[in-house]
Amino acid sequence: MSQFRFVSSTRDTILPQSMDEKSDIDYMVVLKEDGSVPQTYLNRIKRFADKYYSTSEIKQSNPSMVLELNHIKFDLVPAIQSWGGSYQIPKGSEGWQDTNPNDYKSTLTEINKNNSSQIKPTIRLAKYWNAKNHYVFDSFGLEKWLIGLSYLSCTNLKDYLFTVFDNLSISNDWAQWRKDNVNRAKLIVKNVRDYERLGMAPTAESEIKKLIP
Repeated sequence: MSQFRFVSSTRDTILPQSMDEKSDIDYMVVLKEDGSVPQTYLNRIKRFADKYYSTSEIKQSNPSMVLELNHIKFDLVPAIQSWGGSYQIPKGSEGWQDTNPNDYKSTLTEINKNNSSQIKPTIRLAKYWNAKNHYVFDSFGLEKWLIGLSYLSCTNLKDYLFTVFDNLSISNDWAQWRKDNVNRAKLIVKNVRDYERLGMAPTAESEIKKLIP
């Protein structure tokens, strides 16, 4: 058996739980392939956690087991290794899906480098806004969407962050609270730009704190 960290905790885009209550450390636990279905592997991880962390909370959250220790959550994802060094993780409780935990990290690293190292801090700020607004978006989905935007006219972190909000779109079938949170963010961005254009820098600074406290 081997294990390693992956996703946001290795990409420098993770937030502390004080800023994002859903924040966790993801571990891929690579187990020997024996033909079992994913639920069997999940049960094995649970038995391990129950034995060695009996005083901690452990619960299933597909496709992982979540272990909470001292206000730090660990997502333990079972995996089997495929031919060629790639991995498979659970797709539901009965099937498997291919994954390459390093592909996205490499893409993000390259895009961040090409944007003067502004992409990772932009992701963290956007995820913080998302967490403080009751998770309008799936956190990882927001991150992946964000790196696909064009930032050609951006010169500083504020420009990058405002570009994110400029490009957020609202779906008609959303719950009203989601629409309201995105519209409020867009209005704050507009107000900040208006205040800056009028030379009202202190007012603009106060306004932006409504977006990112």
